[in-house]
Amino acid sequence: MFYLEYDDDTKLVIKIHETVPESVVEGHSIAKSDSFDIGMELEFIITVDRVDQDGNVTASFTTKQIVPAYQLLKKIDELEKENQALKGSVADLWETILVSGGNA
Repeated sequence: MFYLEYDDDTKLVIKIHETVPESVVEGHSIAKSDSFDIGMELEFIITVDRVDQDGNVTASFTTKQIVPAYQLLKKIDELEKENQALKGSVADLWETILVSGGNA
């Protein structure tokens, strides 16, 4: 059994948890399901359409993402690392210019 954290307005699954989360963001709810697995929310768009009185998902919709979220997250991570390296290079260059009295 897994616990789907979803947005109350859009019904979009934000995260799938192994255990019941102690707290969730305001505007999110939790529903139980054994039809999904950890990480599926990164590869599929999942919406929770209906939940019964016991908190079980009784209707949902799943669509494969054209570009899975995990690929986007990996690319964002790579770009953040590249950005940090470039900032370090600019800082080093600026320090060199200052040390040389602007005659670099």
